[in-house]
Amino acid sequence: MHTQPLFAMTERQALHQVMRSYPLATLITAATGTVEVNLLPLELSDHGPHGRLSGHVARTHSLWTTACSPGFEATVVFQSPNAYISPRWYVNGQRSGRNAPSWNYVAVQARGSLRFIEEAGWMAAHLASLTATQEAARAEPWSVDDAAPGFLTETARRLVGFEIEIRELAGKRFLSQQRTEADRQSLVHHLSLEASPAARAVATLIRP
Repeated sequence: MHTQPLFAMTERQALHQVMRSYPLATLITAATGTVEVNLLPLELSDHGPHGRLSGHVARTHSLWTTACSPGFEATVVFQSPNAYISPRWYVNGQRSGRNAPSWNYVAVQARGSLRFIEEAGWMAAHLASLTATQEAARAEPWSVDDAAPGFLTETARRLVGFEIEIRELAGKRFLSQQRTEADRQSLVHHLSLEASPAARAVATLIRP
């Protein structure tokens, strides 16, 4: 991921926060010589220097049926909401015309080795943890214990788990840091007025 120093994210805590905030990740593999791209919810744990990702797919999923050899490389991308930035929103530089459209976003890229796990106990713990994390902020959180007896066991039989030990971790925060404070305040104002929920979400990420 090309990143200029001004926009680079290097702190583990900040990188992990992005990954936990936007857990539906893009998983990219090329185990059989063909690039495969999948959107999958992933659970992050603090194991190791950069963390560990865990996820699952159906046993009919091509990630398992065509790429189940151990230890193959995977790249995972986590991304925040993103938004187009209009040059008209910049306070400075309007007279010179030296403004161009831009796009604001935050992204984290993780790389590591993927291994599949076929253990009932691991799958039960993984599903419980993934669910608990996503339900934690709800007034009445749902738990896997609320499922009908035997349902989770039957569901787990149709799934296979995997883990990715993160070897490399990099992030990019492209939120108009190169602009003046007045420009960023203007961007926050205009993004907050946009109809797009993603644009309004980006407004909360910009630091005036």
